Amino acid sequence: TIIKILDYPDEINTPIEKYICDKFGVYDCKTALAIAKAESGLREDAININTNNTIDVGVFQINTVHFKKDGCSLKELVDAYKNVDCAYSIYKANGNFDAWVTYQNDLHLGFLQ
Repeated sequence: TIIKILDYPDEINTPIEKYICDKFGVYDCKTALAIAKAESGLREDAININTNNTIDVGVFQINTVHFKKDGCSLKELVDAYKNVDCAYSIYKANGNFDAWVTYQNDLHLGFLQ
């Protein structure tokens, strides 16, 4: 019997990618990376104004509806690592990645490695 041990993808090239994998764990690392890449290209300075006048900020494009949550203020979200922390707290609270439209619409799939 061969047992495959889960490991991080080989394509982790930046400190923020490693941080995302450390935060989300080996099982959800690839999906989290794909979502962040689809959302912002891993850009800390990414900002999007939505058609409903809400704003998405940072690596995981955290929406203004989350700004009042602990660790998710605008001041915190402009820091890439704190943005990842907020994304992780949203993920844990929901039990899934459904808070991200790129996940709901399978747009992250093109970024899976």
